Amino acid sequence: MDTINWVGRPVAVPGLGELWSEACGPADGPPVLLVMGAMNPGLFWPPAFVGALVRAGCRVLRYDHRDTGRSFVMPSTAPPYALGDLVGDALRVLDAWALPRVAVVGWSMGGYIAQCLAHEHPDRVSHLVLLATSPDHRPYMAATLGRAAPPVGLPGPTPAFLQALQRMAAERNGAPDDVAVRGWSAFHAGSHPFPADMVRAQVRAALASGHQPLAAMRHGLAVDLAPPRTDWLPSLTVPTLVLHGAEDPCLPLPHGQALARLIPGAGLTVLDMGHLLPEALAAPVGAQVAAFMGAPQVG
Repeated sequence: MDTINWVGRPVAVPGLGELWSEACGPADGPPVLLVMGAMNPGLFWPPAFVGALVRAGCRVLRYDHRDTGRSFVMPSTAPPYALGDLVGDALRVLDAWALPRVAVVGWSMGGYIAQCLAHEHPDRVSHLVLLATSPDHRPYMAATLGRAAPPVGLPGPTPAFLQALQRMAAERNGAPDDVAVRGWSAFHAGSHPFPADMVRAQVRAALASGHQPLAAMRHGLAVDLAPPRTDWLPSLTVPTLVLHGAEDPCLPLPHGQALARLIPGAGLTVLDMGHLLPEALAAPVGAQVAAFMGAPQVG
């Protein structure tokens, strides 16, 4: 699945445990931090996307959020943590690898974290890439938690997506990888095939590493308790590229358009996809991200 040569490094979170992080690509290349979405470890970044960044000469860093993959799992009795704690985790990863300034690519919830990094620590972020994410998570959270939609002018998930979530909640029989593949398929849309084989391999690798899907449910609570980012996004000065699926079923396209409108000078590329980056687009999108960073092309 992933033939790239990753070098791992644990990252201490005082009083809690260790995050798992790993890097690949030339040590002296332009650094890129990949921040995964909710409930998933870093290995869910498509290999072809990572490969395109490495071929462009980038140093690529990914990590497992707390409660995912090989990172520590919070005790069941622990109080909820906040989105700000996840932002702090990302900073610890940068410090552990002695990277003072990086390009940050955030996917979905990872995009919320990336926005906060650029706002709270602009000296640490050279470029901001926001993939399938939003300036305001409240419409999604309200719909998935059965609350009334907030009057914020952004749509919630599509009815078909919400119906798929209900079916998944009711039909969790079968092998864990089969259940996970069915779950991921709800996020897919567009003309490209659903990458079932890639997703299955990633799920199996995650489970083999010790990933506990139920533990990662805490991410949803952290997001739900966080305020939207709409008030301060116009103050960002970091060069920004927004990448969004034309048919994203959980954060529909107006979310990406709002990000591009709110962040001064941000570019927007609309992709033929849903919320999941298909294999056919992974390498071209990776090359686009590298070009946006100004990374020197290698080979």
